[in-house]
Amino acid sequence: MQELNSGKGQPGLKIDRLMLKKYDRPGPRYTSYPTVPEWSGEFTTEDYLGALDGASSATDPLSMYVHIPFCKSRCYYCGCNTCIVRGDDKPGRYIDALAREIKMIGGRLGRRNNLIQLHWGGGTPTYLDEKQIEQLFEAIIGNFTLEDDAEVAIEVDPRVTSIPQLELLRRLGFNRISLGVQDLTPQVQKAIGRDQTLEQTEELFDHSRRLGFGGINIDLIYGLPLQTVRDFSATVDHVVRMGADRVAVYSYAHLPNLKAHQRKIKDTDLPGPEQKFELFATAVERFLTAGYIQIGMDHFARPDDELAQALDNGTLHRNFMGYTTKRTGDMLGVGMSAIGNISGAFAQNLSGLDSYMNTIGEGKPAIYRGYQLSGDDHIRQAVIISIMCNFVLKFDDLKKAFGIDYFGYFRQEDEELEVFIGDGLMKRTGNGIEVCPKGRIFVRNIAMVFDAYLRKRRDGDKPLFSRTI
Repeated sequence: MQELNSGKGQPGLKIDRLMLKKYDRPGPRYTSYPTVPEWSGEFTTEDYLGALDGASSATDPLSMYVHIPFCKSRCYYCGCNTCIVRGDDKPGRYIDALAREIKMIGGRLGRRNNLIQLHWGGGTPTYLDEKQIEQLFEAIIGNFTLEDDAEVAIEVDPRVTSIPQLELLRRLGFNRISLGVQDLTPQVQKAIGRDQTLEQTEELFDHSRRLGFGGINIDLIYGLPLQTVRDFSATVDHVVRMGADRVAVYSYAHLPNLKAHQRKIKDTDLPGPEQKFELFATAVERFLTAGYIQIGMDHFARPDDELAQALDNGTLHRNFMGYTTKRTGDMLGVGMSAIGNISGAFAQNLSGLDSYMNTIGEGKPAIYRGYQLSGDDHIRQAVIISIMCNFVLKFDDLKKAFGIDYFGYFRQEDEELEVFIGDGLMKRTGNGIEVCPKGRIFVRNIAMVFDAYLRKRRDGDKPLFSRTI
């Protein structure tokens, strides 16, 4: 039995093996609702252009995600849409395609061109050289305007990111940075095809701090092959000593049927559910003891960080870029496989590099699937985001936003919550429901109760999501 320290002077929280077995099942991470498997090719290019036209009449600022898929080598655990290219001009051609797509979108949006959030992800954005980085950034600011307080963030790999690249990014206006680490244990790194030293990581982190990047994030993953509690604890301790402002502790999603490169990881090397939980529980305890605040299900932030402050005042939000303090009505997705959320519709670009570039080269959007949300979708989306981000659902908020009575609308769902209440994972308040500290580990399971699409899936259906533990 593993104990979790709540970090607020409460006694350890015990999670027994039966509870782990009870709740460890495939489930969404809810970066969107409805989730991607529900989207279809019936959402057309015309639907996407119509959504952009509809968004052009709004006045609030936008978010933009730019996907840069290139990597020097493929890590075996990776679940992202990436490309390994060597010795050709594809990165340069890709930058040209991104510039064309950005101009196309900007033209449809007209005067609505202010960005409050810009995020470069991948892949490895710093796979691009300095000239390409500057070229891409100029393509963005040539069509959109960054707000004075905009969050301008980038994901970097310490193994391939140079100090001159960091200095360029800071000069361009990037103010947030996220370092991929995963695990610093040599035997784990060998098993996942990633060779990254502590010295490389510390050097890039320290230089990012000296340059003035704020909200510096470090990504860790638990559930990787050959991980042990002792070694993973050492990685966590290194991250705490470095002084990361934010930390994401993701669960490894082993889906070799969907990601062929994951077959290089031996199933026998993966930790079982109990050991995997112990890895996560140890990270939670160490971060909370070090003074971090738990954000959502698997993020941690220092009390003076914006994420922690947003959690405290109930304004934390979640989208395809993760937990964020910048809640916008519309998010633009640019690049291969990128996802946008515009005018109440999700839209995703083609996932093949050549097909994406060729379609954009023909002057057409590269959309291949999407989803137009219904009224019920919007209601459930709001419920799930509230639970996943702020661990509460206030009935008055639902009434005010949608004009519905919680008990009338969610009678069946509310009855299903009784099992979580009985297990001490959540409780009823005067005018709502609240996830207890112990329940934060199982917050995905709680949110799944409100997912209307999961109810339609048969038990024998092929798993589409990672396991919740």
